[in-house]
Amino acid sequence: MARQNGIIKLKGTIGDITFYKTKDGHLAREKGGIDAKGIATDPAFQRTRENGA
Repeated sequence: MARQNGIIKLKGTIGDITFYKTKDGHLAREKGGIDAKGIATDPAFQRTRENGA
């Protein structure tokens, strides 16, 4: 995670970067995760599909 340094503190999303505020200060992070298509076809998510059925 990146920490925002500067006069202007951002809150929200620009492109794939999300800016937010926590008790530690203003931070930024990149969007991540796996899409639904990956869960539907990836063998690593076989148990996840079984549990969701």
